[in-house]
Amino acid sequence: MAKLVAFYSRADENYFGGAYKYITVGNTEKIAKVIAEKTGAKLFKIEQKVPYAADYNTCIEQAKKDKNAGARPELVAMLPSIDEYDEIYLGYPNYWGTMPMAVYTFLEAYNFTGKKIHPFCTHEGSGLSATENDIRKAAREANVTNGLAIHGSSVDSATSIIEKWL
Repeated sequence: MAKLVAFYSRADENYFGGAYKYITVGNTEKIAKVIAEKTGAKLFKIEQKVPYAADYNTCIEQAKKDKNAGARPELVAMLPSIDEYDEIYLGYPNYWGTMPMAVYTFLEAYNFTGKKIHPFCTHEGSGLSATENDIRKAAREANVTNGLAIHGSSVDSATSIIEKWL
């Protein structure tokens, strides 16, 4: 069976341990590419049809509003099926102690019975929070493994940590 790396990532202005910095490739996407390279997995980017603002502070307010509303944003694209995948690496930034709501849209669209989900997230201090349990609730029949949390500000030097986790 094949492997999939499904991830939500955001470029534009990001927060890095006390400072704001504009990036062209999101931190979670960088990890996703390393995982795909090391495992031979196919990449799938989870993207909202209406993206959050490029400005960091506006983005986090939008994300917080969506979280509080339990929103399920429409996605740009969906996979026709996940039947061919037995292992799914699921990546996301930690937004307000959970995953971005678009990741819930993705998870709730498929049947994960018999699938293994390996969560990984980027953060600036909150780690995985309760995201492993959030995934278990959204993808009830999946086997969710222990996740990997990497500070977004250290993603560029995290290849050995990713390899060890894999």
